[in-house]
Amino acid sequence: MDEKKLNELNGYLESMDLPFRHPLVEALIRDDLAGRGENADDVTTRIYNLAGSVPPGEEASLLFEQIIFDLFREQKKAFDQDDDDLVAPMRERLLTLLDRWTLLTDFLQEDKQSDMRGRDEIVREMDELLQFVHGLLDRVNHPADENGESLGELDFLTQQSEEVLVRIMEKIDEILNPRQPHVHPEGKEIILTLKISLADLSRPVWRRLKVSGQINLAQFHLVLQKTMGWWDLYGHQFEQAGQFWGKKSDDDKKDIQDEEGCLLQTLLEEEDDLLHYHYDLPEGWHHKIYVESVQELPAGKAVDSPYVIECLEGAGACPPEDCGGPEGFRMLIASLKEDASPDLKADFAWVGDFEPDAFSVADTNKELKALL
Repeated sequence: MDEKKLNELNGYLESMDLPFRHPLVEALIRDDLAGRGENADDVTTRIYNLAGSVPPGEEASLLFEQIIFDLFREQKKAFDQDDDDLVAPMRERLLTLLDRWTLLTDFLQEDKQSDMRGRDEIVREMDELLQFVHGLLDRVNHPADENGESLGELDFLTQQSEEVLVRIMEKIDEILNPRQPHVHPEGKEIILTLKISLADLSRPVWRRLKVSGQINLAQFHLVLQKTMGWWDLYGHQFEQAGQFWGKKSDDDKKDIQDEEGCLLQTLLEEEDDLLHYHYDLPEGWHHKIYVESVQELPAGKAVDSPYVIECLEGAGACPPEDCGGPEGFRMLIASLKEDASPDLKADFAWVGDFEPDAFSVADTNKELKALL
């Protein structure tokens, strides 16, 4: 279909206050052709439902329906079921993601959410996610352009998009249902067993850590660096329920609270409590920290040192610094395969003999002991 008509289609979607673009419409048509229906009206009805009521008989809506029909006819003529079967599962996941995106956006636009802390940043993240998903939909609309390697990449990026939406939903839940910080009686200490997982990776990298709740977040940052295997070269932030802790220089646009003045046990004190740790903000290494168990020591029976730190177990080597974030790490792992292209291998030759499964509890605890 010519660019002019696609621009008209996008213009009409905008006139209905819909943030979607023609890749979504094409994906819905391909879904119909794959067996969910065989009528362009199915697509226009769904679009109208998303936009609310559209007055019938208006010239603009008739033009819109004609463009949809032309696009449907064009797609049907070129439709190849075998090609479509390769991308159909990812298309279904992306369309489901957009349904959830729409519900979440409608929720954020309600008047009662207008003063929600961090709402503007969440809306920005939602907009960025939508643009990214549009790009993925454009790819699933042209399956003949994909091959085995690129399909694997497309599946990975689809999974990342799903995880981003889940993370946004978790953030909203934390903001709307905040924990009430618990002040422990003087002399009381809690020992936390935490699971720390790097998010958005194509392979698991995690650690299980035993640590005193009496250390502050600045100290906990150093513990996380040693536990995960980072070199502490770049900025970091902690995040919970739309609040941030770190150094003010990390991001002046956010309200950053002093990490040295916040004890870990004021944020994590019960099973399933969650804290986010972001390292090297441009590359986007996102750690999820879950509380697995809590041991509270009564007054008079606290351990000799308030700095109880022990790595219990873990899996996966820490990604190399400066490898390009989760996407760069995925490419690095791909470069280690025997059949990887010479160009890809050359791109990551600087990493050296990287072992993606290498991790030692004993070596990690030596690092933590030296830190103490």
